[in-house]
Amino acid sequence: MAILMRIEIPITAQQYDALFARLQKEGPEIFTGCLTHVAVAKDGGMEITDLWNSQADMEAFMARMMPISAEVGITPANGPEPSIVEVHNHWVPGA
Repeated sequence: MAILMRIEIPITAQQYDALFARLQKEGPEIFTGCLTHVAVAKDGGMEITDLWNSQADMEAFMARMMPISAEVGITPANGPEPSIVEVHNHWVPGA
């Protein structure tokens, strides 16, 4: 079942860009199961929204992403947990 994950994290747009560039160097397989990804800069951080094929796909990504995050100087803070909800329906216009 597809899931929608949302979280606000206290990093700058520059930190996000560095992490995203590093993740892309891993190749497309690191994003397996991610149907869409949106990042919005907000005061005090970034709001991330992902649509995943499944919770297992998201968890596999997170397991690979966290060490890479540490490599670029982003360490987990005692921040909010992500909001994760099951998706009833999703579609891409024109697809």
